[in-house]
Amino acid sequence: MPANIKDAIQQKKFRNVNHHAQINLIYTSNWLQNQISKIFKKYGLSIQQYNVLRILNGSHPNALKLNQIKSRMLDKMSDTSRIVERLRLSGYLTRVPSKEDRRESIITISKKGLKLVEEMKVDETAMDQISKGLSATETAQLCKLLDKFRQEEPNS
Repeated sequence: MPANIKDAIQQKKFRNVNHHAQINLIYTSNWLQNQISKIFKKYGLSIQQYNVLRILNGSHPNALKLNQIKSRMLDKMSDTSRIVERLRLSGYLTRVPSKEDRRESIITISKKGLKLVEEMKVDETAMDQISKGLSATETAQLCKLLDKFRQEEPNS
């Protein structure tokens, strides 16, 4: 894979440095998702399904409502209800109607889901290796820069 974005997408010029950074972020985000998807594929999970399991595992033993899960999702455009239903059908979580409001569901990770998340820990090293080109200091700096990048909402 080419080391710089200009070579990777065969584009010689960008409108300005902001455009260059935005294109680089989009390209890198897609590349990262592809790398992570390869790891999750052997478990039959998508990134979004893993994200739901990660959220429920983090709240365990407490249950969450669908809206709570949706608000914690990395991909805000995900169809959380559909993802939860697929995970329920696979036995990785339970979903029961709320006693207070039957339109809402109470969702918890199942024993099978907890076991899967535990099994997946062996691949954490593989996930960490994705960013092996950066030192710990550079990775921390990248995190700060990305947080700063998202601070201001652009004018619509």
